This record gives sequence, structure tokens and C-alpha cells, in this order.
Amino acid sequence: MRMVHESISLDALGAFREVARHKSFSRAARALHVTPSAVSHRIAELESQLGVELFVRTTRSVQLTPVARDLLSSVDEGLRHIHEGLSRVSQVGESSALTVSCSTSFAIRFLLPRLGEFRQAHPELEVHVATDDGIADPRRDDIDICIRYGGGIYSGLWALRLSTEWVFPVCSPEYQRRSKLRAPADLIRAVLVHHDVLGDHPGRVDWERWLARAGLDREHGRRGTHYSHAHMALSAALGGEGVALGRTSLVKDDLGRGRLVVPFGPRVRSKLAYFLVSHGAPTGSASIFANWLRASMKTVAKRAKPAASASLEP
Repeated sequence: MRMVHESISLDALGAFREVARHKSFSRAARALHVTPSAVSHRIAELESQLGVELFVRTTRSVQLTPVARDLLSSVDEGLRHIHEGLSRVSQVGESSALTVSCSTSFAIRFLLPRLGEFRQAHPELEVHVATDDGIADPRRDDIDICIRYGGGIYSGLWALRLSTEWVFPVCSPEYQRRSKLRAPADLIRAVLVHHDVLGDHPGRVDWERWLARAGLDREHGRRGTHYSHAHMALSAALGGEGVALGRTSLVKDDLGRGRLVVPFGPRVRSKLAYFLVSHGAPTGSASIFANWLRASMKTVAKRAKPAASASLEP
């Protein structure tokens, strides 16, 4: 007799795992790149096939039932083994291909200007760069390595910190002269350029937090122009639109060329950093790329060390 579990789809099990991880149908839908109704349908189908209730739904939360908590570890381990096996099969004959996922800002401001250097050192490796501002799951999205800016918590994944990021004002030399920027208090007559990436993260240094560390009224940090991405805000600063907050890895090149200047401090240490994220410690071509990236970011950090008097974020 055919057992019920033989007809259960991987899509349904994947939806179960994401809802269990996020405690939310909508967040699970975003992680799976499907609609919330599709997630609800998969969960309803799974509950019907198993004959049990997996989640207790209220208007504000989603909680696992005892049987769901017992099931989760088995599903998580099973899907991990399946994806690892599929990954090994897909890599047969394609070991020289490497897919790297990173944010658009990191790709434009750091990775792409240096990728030619990596290709010269390793012409045998084919690198594919996929930009994604969300959290890509290397086990599911056919990604070998993810580079992410955040707090370093990536549940179930291997992560390695790549950088320490210092945040400070940057603008074009011409804008500094035109606006007579000599001290933080001079920002009252400047245009503040914002980006909204990770805007709700408590470890992020935005204009309000930076002004407070500079001893100024943080309320002034709400005015100015806003962009969705860091590279857009920095492009605006390069174009003379105003003063943006730069962070070490994204502005080092333009500071070195004199296209951007730091009109004054303090330089504030962010609680966010770049992390290398993978389903496990990198091996093969992924390990080669990871070692090169670590060395590149270490070089940038050495050349951009802040002054001894720089402020530390509390």
C-alpha cells in the first residue's frame, strides 16, 4: 500500500520550513519568492495529507504545534541533504563555474572594480555575479557564496565576518568648498543625502545617530534627500548633490582618487559588517574566491584605518 508521505511535495515541505523559521506566512512567501496565498495553500495541503495541524494562527502570530516542532528538525535535515546532493550532481563537469551573490551597492562599489584582478590571477575560474538585496539561501538558490551586509545572524548557514565598517561624512571636494564645510555644525546649511538600506536595524549608523555622536541635534538628521541604495546616495555625493554617509568598503576607492573627501569626523564604528555566507565552509573554487575576497577587504581596511581618536558606536 502506498504511504501518504510518498505523495508529499518538496514545495510543501519547503513552505513548512520557511513558515516555521519566520513565524510568518508573508515573510515565508518573500523568502520563497511566491505569494502568501501560495504558501497558505501548500501548508493546508500538507496538513490535510498528514492529518494534523501544524500551526496555530492568530491575527498577530504563527506558532508551531508540538507535532510541528518535532517534524521541523527532520524536514530541515532532509531538505539540507537533498539540496547538497543536487548541488554535487549539478557541479559535475562545471567545477570551474562559481556563482557569487551580493548587493548591488557592493557589486558596483567594491567587487566589480576588483574582479579583473581575480580573473587575471585565476583565469581558469568562471565567476558569475548575481545581485540581490535580499538574503539568498545558498542551499536553495544555486549560489556558491553570498556576500551580505548585516548583523551576522544567518540561521543554519556558515558565516565569516569580512570587514569592520567605519561610517563618516563624504562629499565632493567642490561641494565642500562651496558649502564651506569645516566642522560638523556646518552641516546645518548642507544637503544631507540618505540611503534607506537596513533602515530599521538598530546597529545601523544613519544621519540621526551620527549627528548625536557628533554632539549635534539628531533631529536635523531627518531632512535631506533619500535613495533606496547606498551606491545611489554615494553617486549623488559624487555629483555634488550634498553630503552622504560613507562606509569604509564602499568609499575607499573614491577617497584614494580624490573624488570624495571626508570634510570632518567623527568616524563611527558600525555594528553592521560584510559577511561571507555559505551552506558550509567554502571548498574548491569557492574557497579560492573566498580567500581572495578576504585578502582584498583586509587590504582596504589597512589602508583606511581611522584615526586613534575616532568614535566608537556604543
